[in-house]
Amino acid sequence: MKIDSIQRNNMINAYTKQRQNYKAEVVNKLPKDKVTISEDAKYLNKITTENENIDLDKISEIKNRIKQGTYTVDSRKVAEKIIKSIKESK
Repeated sequence: MKIDSIQRNNMINAYTKQRQNYKAEVVNKLPKDKVTISEDAKYLNKITTENENIDLDKISEIKNRIKQGTYTVDSRKVAEKIIKSIKESK
């Protein structure tokens, strides 16, 4: 049996069409992506868009102190605020 280029191309085209249909079916069955935004993220977005209770001078001062290496954190105050936050959430 002689196989010429026309018959070979027909077989390749048939295989390609079958593969394309399979891919379309698989893609349609995949679950859709879903994005949820937490309430905290919504609040942060609101703060940045409305500049609610933001002291920009204080923020820039803290940034400068961090860059210079002179910014220190009082661990006692941090611990007190953490404990206060935990107590308020109960």
